[in-house]
Amino acid sequence: MKIPSREYCDALIEKYAVPAPIRRHCAVVERVGEQLARDLREAGVLVDVGLVVVGCRLHDAFKAASLPKLIARPEWGYEPSDRELKVWTTLRERFTGVHETIVAAQILAEDFPEFSAFVANIGSTGNPTYLTERLELKILHYADWRVQYEEVIDFDDRLDYLREAYRHQWIDKGETWWQNTLAEEKKLEAEIFEPLGYAPGDLTDRMRQASGAA
Repeated sequence: MKIPSREYCDALIEKYAVPAPIRRHCAVVERVGEQLARDLREAGVLVDVGLVVVGCRLHDAFKAASLPKLIARPEWGYEPSDRELKVWTTLRERFTGVHETIVAAQILAEDFPEFSAFVANIGSTGNPTYLTERLELKILHYADWRVQYEEVIDFDDRLDYLREAYRHQWIDKGETWWQNTLAEEKKLEAEIFEPLGYAPGDLTDRMRQASGAA
């Protein structure tokens, strides 16, 4: 599969004026995803590390397109620039009601058709294609759900947050639906960590150790 280079990703992020908080979130998710992918490969699991890395790098790049408003967030030290607002307005007009991963897929489709299809499968809460697709997609999803804004947190804590933050997307399906979803997510976590020599709760320590070794 042909995937975008770092230079291509950087140019895309600049072209579409991706807000700094989103860039920082993607950077942390990328570090988590790369760590897991490399560790799995070292454990003998067949995984495309490059695909995981680039997927994480771009997974939320077009998040702003799904936001009804682009506003200042003082708690993140963020104030939207005139250019960011202009690009956001254009994206909203072009992709009204479209999930950010589908926005990314459509923008990438011409230059990277296979990678575009991979991105489109990242999905969202209530559309868990990542549970049945290739391992790289599972790693990307898990890495994303381990990162709260810019902090790597416990998976259970993240799931608790998502349960409330996205309640409007699942509440009509009932509490049983959420409990089943929770069980599937925990099964995914177990699948990822089973070949590794450390537990999910040791991920941040593993990342620090690997960073020091580098």
